[in-house]
Amino acid sequence: MAKVCYCADDFAMNPEISDAILLLIQTGALHATSCMTQAEHWSIAAQQLKPISNNIDVGLHLNFTHRFSSANTTFSLPILMLKAWSRQLDSKLIQQSIEQQWNAFVELMGKQPDFIDGHQHIHQFPVIRDVLVHFLKQQNFQGWVRNLQHPLTISNYTIKTRLLSALGAASLASQCKQKNIHQNHYFAGIYDFEHKNYAQLNQQWLMRAQDNLLIMCHPATQAVDQQDPIAQARVREFQYLSSSQFRDDCRIYQISLSPMDTLL
Repeated sequence: MAKVCYCADDFAMNPEISDAILLLIQTGALHATSCMTQAEHWSIAAQQLKPISNNIDVGLHLNFTHRFSSANTTFSLPILMLKAWSRQLDSKLIQQSIEQQWNAFVELMGKQPDFIDGHQHIHQFPVIRDVLVHFLKQQNFQGWVRNLQHPLTISNYTIKTRLLSALGAASLASQCKQKNIHQNHYFAGIYDFEHKNYAQLNQQWLMRAQDNLLIMCHPATQAVDQQDPIAQARVREFQYLSSSQFRDDCRIYQISLSPMDTLL
């Protein structure tokens, strides 16, 4: 059986997202989630997550593009990419923000994150990855970092998948390896969020699954945020992951679900 970990991004972004993730953890569909500690909902969400946090991987979802507050260091994604690749990002501000998000996690969860990833995969960008890897080494980090170096490509999404991988995955992998920081090997979950048949996408990923596969997802119980461009996709993901069809698909494709830290 292929050992796979489903990880939900964006925990604490809003109550509907957090509720969906908590429910899916309880059913055994999810074994990892990454938290947005700048969110107003974080303190309440953390209290709900902490009692079950030893049974799954709980990570920090580093954010530099979603504006929760004017006090946070954030950019639009195009501007962040431009500044990162032109090396115009202020590394001190980046480190300060990473420290703030990290400390907010540790304060409420009572431990270091089990893993690190990034909202819109920004943790693999130039400057950010440099500061992040150095920071993790300083913290004697024992967890793992999400990596997109070996993504599973499926029809219609090959270009997007390879593009996201090309935005720093190899460099991040090299830096983590040099510092002896663990990473997932295979990665899936990339699509355009417009595809109406989420089950079909998952079946393609599961069909190609190998051990140490991390599948990213973004579930929510309801689409309440009109400013969220993937709100409807979140609901479709939740409906599938909470369905008997998902359990059947895992059985058909001989998938064993578990936390990523047990697969490394």
